[in-house]
Amino acid sequence: MPFFSFDSLFSRLVAFSLLLSFLLIVLSSLMRLSNQGLGCEDWPACYDRVDVVKYAEDIGVAPPRAVQPEALTPVTPVERAHRFVASLLLLSILAFVVVAWRGRKKRQQGLVLPLAILAVTLFLAVLGILYGSPLLRPPVVMANLLGGMALLGLLWWLHLSQGSRAAAEEASSANALRTWAVIGLLAIVVQTALGGWMSSNFAALACTTFPHCNGAWWPAMDIAEGFRLRQTLPVSAEGRVLTDPAAITGIHMVHRLSAILVILAVGWLAYRAFPLGGRLRQVALASLALVAVQAGLGIGVVMLGSPLATVVLHNAVAALLWLSMITLIRFLPRKG
Repeated sequence: MPFFSFDSLFSRLVAFSLLLSFLLIVLSSLMRLSNQGLGCEDWPACYDRVDVVKYAEDIGVAPPRAVQPEALTPVTPVERAHRFVASLLLLSILAFVVVAWRGRKKRQQGLVLPLAILAVTLFLAVLGILYGSPLLRPPVVMANLLGGMALLGLLWWLHLSQGSRAAAEEASSANALRTWAVIGLLAIVVQTALGGWMSSNFAALACTTFPHCNGAWWPAMDIAEGFRLRQTLPVSAEGRVLTDPAAITGIHMVHRLSAILVILAVGWLAYRAFPLGGRLRQVALASLALVAVQAGLGIGVVMLGSPLATVVLHNAVAALLWLSMITLIRFLPRKG
């Protein structure tokens, strides 16, 4: 049986929304990272410099007369594309919610999941209205990142629900594995959050060597300070984000160590799911491939100095890892 179903208007709308949601995640990361300075003309000197005109309200200073800094990559086309895709996604989600509502009496479609998806979408839309440029607000950046990933995951679950489960789900040995797959998904969620926290706190260049960090296996760091919640990051009058080296090193190292746990968890789940055959074997292979690519990209981000394309791809593969774990959970049976 195929993974995908397009045999109804509802299924087609869900699939279209799913594609838009993934595209929106890519555009969001491209927009956020470009605003951080990734990809600018004098990279990496421009990293942690922000446009003090654009973010004057967040910084709490009067807008200066000149645009600062000039070397930042222009992101206006990306922001326009992001706004267009977000609007189209909202309309598509509204459309399949209406279809589900109209078919509720005939029990053609459930309403709980479509309404949950609409609620997450509206939450993200409100965040966009209240904080159109949340770059210097780590909690808002995190809400956008995890909200976007959650929206993609819910859409994927709804999409998979239009088809049938794998034949291999009847294997009794697969029962306990479902719980571990949920734990694996939670590990990936935490790792995604740590990556978002590192990005939102401008900690990408805290360690510029691998496997050690700037020549030390356990560098000087302040993990507690790194994970202290701040509403807004401090910025100098020249547009330089003021960071504590020990704090951002702590953030970077925690993200690295957590990545090892995710690799081990996904590897173990794939090893256990592979003998079950069918779709579960396909998902296991896909998960292994994705975690290997993600690990390679993570190393590449450090070794190459966080190039824009590599970091955006790192975000995209993280989203695909979410989907692989959700697929595994969907195709494994519940206990009892």
